[in-house]
Amino acid sequence: MSRKSKIILFLVGIAIFNYLVLDFGIDNILTNFQKTGWYFVPVIGVWAFVYLFNAFAWRLIIGNSNNKIPFRKIITITISGFAINYITPSVAVGGEPYRIAELRESLGTSRAVSVTLLYTMIHILSSFVFWMLVILLALISLPLTTATKITLVITLIAFSVVVYFFISRHKKGVAKSLLNITLKIPIIKKLATPLAGKADSLQKVDDQITELYLKRKPDFFLALFWEIFARIVGSLENLFILKAIGIDINFPEALYISAVSSFIINIFFFMPLELGSREGGLVLVLKTVGITSSLGIYLGLVNRIRELFWIFIGLILIALSGKKINKELITEASYEKSTSV
Repeated sequence: MSRKSKIILFLVGIAIFNYLVLDFGIDNILTNFQKTGWYFVPVIGVWAFVYLFNAFAWRLIIGNSNNKIPFRKIITITISGFAINYITPSVAVGGEPYRIAELRESLGTSRAVSVTLLYTMIHILSSFVFWMLVILLALISLPLTTATKITLVITLIAFSVVVYFFISRHKKGVAKSLLNITLKIPIIKKLATPLAGKADSLQKVDDQITELYLKRKPDFFLALFWEIFARIVGSLENLFILKAIGIDINFPEALYISAVSSFIINIFFFMPLELGSREGGLVLVLKTVGITSSLGIYLGLVNRIRELFWIFIGLILIALSGKKINKELITEASYEKSTSV
């Protein structure tokens, strides 16, 4: 994506965000902030457990190598990696090169790349499994319109296909497949071309990826479980926020709000900092469960406050580790990822 396109999308996102905020009303936002009060503590605290479960999953993926890496380092890299993703203006993948840079000393570059890629794959796979589980729950327990139910059933079928694809990639490897796909896409073809002559290195990464599913299947599914469980626990955030301002909401509804809004955010992944897409998605999903849709603006703002807190924690952890978040670090890690795989 060109710099001009990013700037245009950023301005569009700012415009949508400002419109939604002004439409809801600054006074309403301030009033709800006062109502939320001490609820900010559990809203922020929930994510300590989310990151803990993410770290459990990553430790399982790292496998026998994790005796070289203390768990405190794994959870530190987990929090810091997500913090970098949050502050990456668009297509939030800045945390992956950082993870590789942190792990390569202990694991070597190819192993660091493979476990990072594996974690990313399982993290994405968990999203689709989570969405499928929530769709099934919503169809059973929520009073949805017929049109919404039909849409959910179609979506469930589509997600099943995606999950099958991800599982098959864990069986066969993904590095070579991704390379073949990217070489056919004009926009990113130039970035992938240097990897075309790295067949042996790519095969090594694919072997490490398939090893998790074929030879350590319990670790694979337990890692997937922790990722899904992390998403379920993360849904408590929306429950606490809405309960704080007097909205009668149950946990299935909170799960549904979290799942649908995160899906919409992922559809519009190209929007810098999720401006407009997050708040707009929350507005749409609240309407489908009979909650005042404009409250989605407030919900999104509190989500952003929670993100800012954990970004701050992540950056502090990076500072304490002696690493610097700068262009050189990300460029170096990206280079290692593309040339040494």
